[in-house]
Amino acid sequence: MYRLIIDSSTKVMYVGLTLDLDLIDKKIRIAKRDHAKYLVDEIDQLLKRNDLKIANISEIIVGNGPGSYTGLRVAGMVAKMLAYTKNIILKEVASPFFLTSGYQEKVTGLIDARRNQFFMGTYDNLTTVIPEQIGQLDDFYSDKDFLESRKVLLDEKNYLVDAKKIILKSTIVDDVHSYIPNYIRKTEAERNYDQKSEI
Repeated sequence: MYRLIIDSSTKVMYVGLTLDLDLIDKKIRIAKRDHAKYLVDEIDQLLKRNDLKIANISEIIVGNGPGSYTGLRVAGMVAKMLAYTKNIILKEVASPFFLTSGYQEKVTGLIDARRNQFFMGTYDNLTTVIPEQIGQLDDFYSDKDFLESRKVLLDEKNYLVDAKKIILKSTIVDDVHSYIPNYIRKTEAERNYDQKSEI
């Protein structure tokens, strides 16, 4: 079974191609706010390089956040479109897990959420120890699991992906048409609107 695994929750746009549980090829692009220009083309190039077509793909696993709002929207829309139009099974997995899945110890994935905040999740192999959330680092230091874990700021240098673990931890999206990433917080425009509404 061929699968695509996709994440663009950070500057790292990761597209992997797996056969059964093994990663056989990947495309990685480091970007800043321009994933939308390249994701479909990167998928197309990856498939062509392996003499495959989208019809050969049985599942798509997408990193569902939390992370960059725009990045999540891009990966989510592309995965949703391909799954819906080509009748491909869509699965999801948390982006902090996706990008730290290659670490062997208990690990906390941290994604910069600006304003001194981070999206985070802590994992021990396939187990979610601290669920995905947003906060300042000081908010987490009272948690023993956080203190014991390796903290990884997820950027273009520190991500480590294990395709097999991503496949094993992913869960199916029952209603592809209604798929929405786990943004956790509202967009800045939504927050500004809420503030104006309260005045």
